[in-house]
Amino acid sequence: MNPGKLLQFFALTGLTISSFSIATASPAHADLTTSNVADWENPLDTRWDRLTQGINLSHWFAQSETYNPFHMENFITDDDLDLLGDLGFKHVRLPVDPALLMDLSNPKSLNVEYLGYLDSALDRLLERDLGVIVDLQANDEFKASLARDDEFVDTFVQFSGSFAQHLSTRNPDLVFLEVLNEPSFNFFAAEDVDPVKRWDWVQGQILGAFRSGAPEHTAIATGYDWSGIDGLRKLTPVADPNVVYNFHFYEPMTFTHQGADWIDEHFELIWDLPYPYNPVECDAVILRMTDDSLRQVAQSYCDEQWNADKIKARIGLAAAWATEHNVRLTANEFGVYRNFVQEEDRVSWLYDVRSALEEYDIGWAMWDYTGGFGLFDKVDEQRILNQSMVEALGLSMVDIVIDTEDPEETEAILDPIVIPPVESEEIGEIGDPVVISPVENEEIEPVVSLNPEVITPVSTNEGETPREIPQPSARQIPEPSAIAGLVLLGVAGLRVKRRYGHG
Repeated sequence: MNPGKLLQFFALTGLTISSFSIATASPAHADLTTSNVADWENPLDTRWDRLTQGINLSHWFAQSETYNPFHMENFITDDDLDLLGDLGFKHVRLPVDPALLMDLSNPKSLNVEYLGYLDSALDRLLERDLGVIVDLQANDEFKASLARDDEFVDTFVQFSGSFAQHLSTRNPDLVFLEVLNEPSFNFFAAEDVDPVKRWDWVQGQILGAFRSGAPEHTAIATGYDWSGIDGLRKLTPVADPNVVYNFHFYEPMTFTHQGADWIDEHFELIWDLPYPYNPVECDAVILRMTDDSLRQVAQSYCDEQWNADKIKARIGLAAAWATEHNVRLTANEFGVYRNFVQEEDRVSWLYDVRSALEEYDIGWAMWDYTGGFGLFDKVDEQRILNQSMVEALGLSMVDIVIDTEDPEETEAILDPIVIPPVESEEIGEIGDPVVISPVENEEIEPVVSLNPEVITPVSTNEGETPREIPQPSARQIPEPSAIAGLVLLGVAGLRVKRRYGHG
């Protein structure tokens, strides 16, 4: 689309490109996209199909302890990218940690070395006609500062504008800019601050920087919490029709994260809960448990009787919000942790979620490609494509086995990256400096340690204000980015221990 036309659109609608105004009512938003600018065509009319059938390329440019040249150049191979096209994926979501690119003292200047790796990855993806959502996957220190520190918001906005400007030369029909992964303002915002209003303002600033830096590119926005459906429904859309809205779906968490050892010991000790609801299988799981609290968690899940209709109804709430506000919607994370669930149950859940999303014309990207929620079964040094999952996602069937034995590492190792804590008079220091040390052996599982003082909200009922419970000790995290469903868990009294994305 001609940049002049877009600037004309902003002039006619009263928008500025330095910051986004917030639409106060859905009819006004609808007017912006129809009657006010008769000759303006929304690029989403032709781009929308690109945001269907996607997958997350996690642990490459974010969520890894290793960011040396060997990792950056070899974690996702050309064979992987060819396979994505053969399977029929139309886009990937690429999480990128802004700490790799951002200089806090000069936020408009981008790290040239890592920018080169990112540009190379984008070249390889676009050569294969894959769309790319470039997702800013910030760490907890960044999120906390955005939630509390206006000065840091300005710093991050400057970075976002420069980053968008760098990406503006890319085909806007293929490259999409995502504001922030799972903002978590319901956790990080100060007690006397409305997290919904705070995130509306911060997100508007970042979107404005995106629009200034990349006038033609579609942006992707989300709700104030962990990108859950309930947070989305509290979001006020911005007055820009070239924005898509996003939510993550891992409901119910008791099923999708059973056996996971990075949330709470209750999850770690539960496995084989069935989907869809089956009373005989539920009773068998509960009967073998010796701990009363575990029985309560499992019984609560079984009592909810999750099935395709319940998933469709839940996703339907997001679809109704999108219809009310006349906006497009995508779910760019959903999935099931594979290690402690029956394969047929995992496949059934994925099929039902994907089917509901497509029925409501909601775009999607599964979490993830090679991690614990991924498309592959790992046997010895090989990744074997799970054909049942491919079928559940409605993709093309491809018979392939990928050798994952690491080639000899000959590249030089980069110096460790030090991500300093952010200080302000208002909030003081957020955590200790995070030191990301490169490792030479790619077989070492990456870990990230969290601050022991971090606390996590737990919601007992939909709509209830989350309780904040002190976390007794720090834990290390491998999987996945998604903590969105925690606020939807609905189990009273659980001590949810927060961990941050690896797989």
